[in-house]
Amino acid sequence: MEPRARVGRNRGQQNFSDQELQHFLFAHGDVPNSLEDTKKVFDELMTDFITELCFEAQRSAQLAGRQKIKLDDIKFACRKNPNYLGKIEETMDKKTQIEAARKLLDQNDDKITKSNVKALEEEPLGDADDDMELDARTIGGKSTGTGAGK
Repeated sequence: MEPRARVGRNRGQQNFSDQELQHFLFAHGDVPNSLEDTKKVFDELMTDFITELCFEAQRSAQLAGRQKIKLDDIKFACRKNPNYLGKIEETMDKKTQIEAARKLLDQNDDKITKSNVKALEEEPLGDADDDMELDARTIGGKSTGTGAGK
């Protein structure tokens, strides 16, 4: 059976929970309690969008000789809509930032791990990282004799 025909069998059934739909609608400007018809229509629209996006990504993967869909296939399916593509890129950037932050903290005791401390110590310091400004009259804690005290 054609995959799209299988999707058609589930017509009329709600794929997302009422609470998920309500939160999404409210977050995008709807009233706190949406009408049931609004939720049903929105559920159908989201289901159709996700289904078509997945079919387009599957087509891209199939042309590449793969059976599994990769993120690049989804990006390729969204290539004509820069808003979708930008949101995917933004989400992936945020994911890498979160993963880097998780690596910095040790999950067991919430302390910075030794390897990460070593990586932080090796980071070169710039001019903006100076903690205190040095007086031109003092070098290595000794006065050079140009101060007001002499």
